Amino acid sequence: MEHHNDEEFLDLFNRLLERLQQQAGHNHQGSQNIHLVYVASGAQHVETQVNIGAHPDPPERREKGGGEKPAAESFKDDTPLSALFRETHHDELKKIIESWRPYLTMDETNVEPLEIYSFQFALEHIRPVSIYMDLAHLINHDALRSPMSVLAEYMFRHSNLSRSENALYVQLKRYRKMCQ
Repeated sequence: MEHHNDEEFLDLFNRLLERLQQQAGHNHQGSQNIHLVYVASGAQHVETQVNIGAHPDPPERREKGGGEKPAAESFKDDTPLSALFRETHHDELKKIIESWRPYLTMDETNVEPLEIYSFQFALEHIRPVSIYMDLAHLINHDALRSPMSVLAEYMFRHSNLSRSENALYVQLKRYRKMCQ
C-alpha cells in the first residue's frame, strides 16, 4: 500500500492504535503500559502513554477522596447530557443546549435545558458540524468529566447525529483538534 501523505498515514496508524487500546481496555485485567510511537521525518516521538487496567484517578486523589468525581462510565436512558460535564461549565452548556432547542424535533419547552436527555435534531435545519463544534469547544475548555468516548457513546444513544458510535467519536476528535 502506497501513501503519498505521511501525515495521512500517521493519522490512520494512530487511529488504529487507539482502537486497539480501547479494545484492550475492555478485556485486559492487569495494568500494562502502551506507548503510541510514530516516526516522521526521521524523528521518534512518544504521543501518549496509557495505563490499561489502572485506576483512572492518581493514588493521592483516591486516598484523600478529593476533587470532583468523574461521571459514571455508563448512564441510563434518562441521564441528562449535563451529567457528563463539570458543574462549573453548566452555564456554558445551558447556553449551547438552548441554542439547539429550536432544532430539536421533540423539545419539551417546560424541561430545563440541563435536564434534557434526548437530542433528536431536525438535521435539515441544522448542520451536525455546528453541534460537533459546540461540543468540541466544551471539551477543549476541560468541561467534560468523562472520557470523550463516553460522550460519543452518549450522543450515539441519545441523538441522531450519527448512525455509528465510532464515526461520532472520530468527528468529536476531529473538531476538538480544529478548535484547539
